[in-house]
Amino acid sequence: MCHYAFTILRDTDEAEDVVQAMFMKLWERRKDLEIKGALKGYLFRAVHNQCLNNIEHKAVKKKYQADNLESTPSNVQHAEVFPDELDDKIKTVVDSLPQQCRAIFIMSRYEELPHAEIAKKLNISVNTIQNQICKALKILREELKEIIV
Repeated sequence: MCHYAFTILRDTDEAEDVVQAMFMKLWERRKDLEIKGALKGYLFRAVHNQCLNNIEHKAVKKKYQADNLESTPSNVQHAEVFPDELDDKIKTVVDSLPQQCRAIFIMSRYEELPHAEIAKKLNISVNTIQNQICKALKILREELKEIIV
């Protein structure tokens, strides 16, 4: 499977990461997963799809970096930010989030729980989890835009 991923990605480390991530997803979803047909075909299709997702993600990231370089004036001086100040500001913003949004964000980012587990704990949909995390990140970006460039 790593060899197959390598034929798509042309990077050994990335290919191994994709295969490992695919097996981790498979393990996490083992109770809900129903594979109809050959397991081998399913696994190779999953690796193929993950490789395509990685390629697309790289392209988006590269485009974002290029756009960001063009839009950021190089001659602007920014205030120096110390890590402790940044941590305090982030904590303040996270504490100011709406209750459910804050709880979901903390479970996702600080406790590193998967979306499905958070949804199960809070008895809400995974979609709601994703929406709340997006909302929290948007608020954080907005509140920290003056500090982080």
